Amino acid sequence: MDQANTKNASEGIVPLGISALNDSLLNQPEPRYECPICYHWLRDPVITTCGHKFCRSCILPWIQNSGHCPLDNVNLSMKVDIFPDNYTKREIEVQRLNCPNINKGCTAKVSPLEFESHIESCEYNQPQTSSQPDVRVPCSFHGVGCKETFGSENDMSEHLNNDTQKHLSYLVNAYSELKMNNDMSNANIDAKEQEAMALWDAPDKNNPQASTAPLNNTSALIRSVFERVVILEQRNREQAICIANLTKKVDALTALTNYNHVRYCMGNYIWKIENFKDRLQKMMQNYNSMLYSPAFYTSPYGYRFCVRLNISPQNPKCFALHVHMMRSEYDDCLEWPFNGRISVAMINQYNSELTQKDTMMSISHLIAFQKPTSDICPRGFGFTEYAVIGDVVDNGFVKNDTLIIKVQIRCV
Repeated sequence: MDQANTKNASEGIVPLGISALNDSLLNQPEPRYECPICYHWLRDPVITTCGHKFCRSCILPWIQNSGHCPLDNVNLSMKVDIFPDNYTKREIEVQRLNCPNINKGCTAKVSPLEFESHIESCEYNQPQTSSQPDVRVPCSFHGVGCKETFGSENDMSEHLNNDTQKHLSYLVNAYSELKMNNDMSNANIDAKEQEAMALWDAPDKNNPQASTAPLNNTSALIRSVFERVVILEQRNREQAICIANLTKKVDALTALTNYNHVRYCMGNYIWKIENFKDRLQKMMQNYNSMLYSPAFYTSPYGYRFCVRLNISPQNPKCFALHVHMMRSEYDDCLEWPFNGRISVAMINQYNSELTQKDTMMSISHLIAFQKPTSDICPRGFGFTEYAVIGDVVDNGFVKNDTLIIKVQIRCV
């Protein structure tokens, strides 16, 4: 590619807008029924060839934007790697959740996916207008011995989380009392019970030499197994919640790191376009398809820009490249129109001497450099024939399926 080839920068318009997706959680599902993207019950579940389950509406935009699985970064195709998961869909449909207004008298049990619509239409979902004192709700384990009562759902939830062992003890005692009554009514011990009496608890892992006395009857054996299963299930659920919380914290820290990177880059931004061959193919199939870089700033409180790369509408054999002004929270404090120097370098990753470098100065009367009135200015400034596509692909600018474009913007 000829580095000395001069190109005149001009203003260009983009017909596409920017949209964002936002979703909210309805109810906390079990991990096997939870979408790893929206942390909500799986809606129209699908399964990938790498074995992960997602909502169809969550994974398809993700793959369209990134081209890989969000959990293990395996490359995925929407046509051949995504399959409907009807088994999980049927399992979720048969799940039933109590209405949150159960304490007000609602006895409905609804599917998780119908939970939100039921709450909106529930006849018990009305504000309390009674002048009577607040009714205190008994603990969910009231039937097995817990005497605590609560004035709010938050207090009950905190009690249930903190007193798990006490509630397990209530369950075990109630179960033991019930079985004891049944055993007293049966005078004869059958063969199965005699066999159970010969069983022992597993030895203590901290003291392998120690052994425990044999269990007295089948009731004691079942009670012991029941207690261990309940405890293990509780621990498994607590660990799943901890993992989910840690994942959210990691995602938040990652987002904060990325935000600080573009905020404090001082107008020096390196745009790495990964999965470049697939994205190029999509642009070749649809000339309206365009690639946008993340937004970046000329200073922490300065101007905000992004870069657009697409097939040139004037010459399908070339790329077009433009920079766009973007609206920021400090636009009212800045001087308009923007005046500055914009340098663009497409990095040759095999021979740095062949890196293509171009510099252009802003033109103050163009709309592209006026104060933005929308999230992104529809008019960009740059080159309608920036580089020949064949030269970019064949002459060392793409390495490991990644194209690198370095942008430097300075105010003058």
